[in-house]
Amino acid sequence: METKTEAKSMPKWLIYGLFILKFVLGLYLIYWTVYMTLSSDVGADNDNAFLSDYHSVDDNFNQIVIENKKFAKNYNIKFDLNGQEIIGLSYDDIFLAQRSIQKRKIRKNILKVGENNFNVLVQDKSGKIIKDAKVNMLVTKATNHIQDVHLNFNDTSKKKFQIKSIGYWNITGTVTVGDNIGRFYIKTNAAK
Repeated sequence: METKTEAKSMPKWLIYGLFILKFVLGLYLIYWTVYMTLSSDVGADNDNAFLSDYHSVDDNFNQIVIENKKFAKNYNIKFDLNGQEIIGLSYDDIFLAQRSIQKRKIRKNILKVGENNFNVLVQDKSGKIIKDAKVNMLVTKATNHIQDVHLNFNDTSKKKFQIKSIGYWNITGTVTVGDNIGRFYIKTNAAK
C-alpha cells in the first residue's frame, strides 16, 4: 500500500519575499515605461497644418473655412512654385493621404531636390496688386520636421529655398492682408 505524504508548503519568508520582489519589479517597469515615453520624441513630428497644431485646426476648422471664403471674396491669389501655378487658397489636400500624390495629374512633382522658386501674387478684386500682404509658409516633409523650410514674405517678392531629399512634402501657410487671413495646404512631392 502506498502512503500519502503531505506536500510541504512554502515558508512564509519565501512567499513574502517573492511578493515584495514582484511588487518592486512592477514599480520599476512602470517607472521605466514613463521614463522612456517622456524621453522619446513623441509629439515632435505632429502635423502642423496652417502653421498650427492639429488640435487647433480640429477645433477651429469651420472658422478657417469661413475666413478663407471671406479672403477669396476680397482678394485673388496666385502661387507659382517652380513654374506651376496654383490659383486660389486651397486646403482640400488636407483630406488626402500622402500616397494619393502617386495617382495625381496635378500638383505632382512641384518641388525638386535642390533650389526651388516660390512666388505669390495677391490682388484685390479690381486687379490692383497688394504690396503689403504677409505670407508665412512652411515646406515640411510628411514624416518629420528635420528638413523644414520656413519662408516669410512681407511683400509679394520671389523666394528661393532648398530641398535636400526626394519624398512627400506638404506646403502650408497663411496669407494675411490687414485683418483678413487665408490659409493654404498643398500636398506634393519632390523629385530629382
